[in-house]
Amino acid sequence: MHNIKVIDKTKNILGIEWSGKVSVEDVEQANQKIENTLSELSWTSFDVLVDMRDITVLVPETQQELVKHQAWAIEKGMNRAAVVVSSAIAKLQLRRTAKESSHDNEHHFTSTEEALEFLTKAEQPVS
Repeated sequence: MHNIKVIDKTKNILGIEWSGKVSVEDVEQANQKIENTLSELSWTSFDVLVDMRDITVLVPETQQELVKHQAWAIEKGMNRAAVVVSSAIAKLQLRRTAKESSHDNEHHFTSTEEALEFLTKAEQPVS
């Protein structure tokens, strides 16, 4: 399952929450919602706070779809991803996924507060 929301309109921060057993279809549906949100807000660049605390292990098909999702998000203007993750296994999978999608600006945190602080306090212009 997934939930997409705007966290901060002035700083162009989008929120993605993944929970339960995430399927390929979930990732595809999330991409469509993200596409619609970016279009509605006319954002050409953005940061993402990703909450993956409720995920432990991703099946290979979903992990490959997340690789495509990250590459797609970068094409759409994603700058930084602050990912909240609690499982060591999930963190390893995410590092591999980021590497495969050439996403070199992904940062891991243990709480949403830390992740949001990173995105709002870090000095990186968003257009």
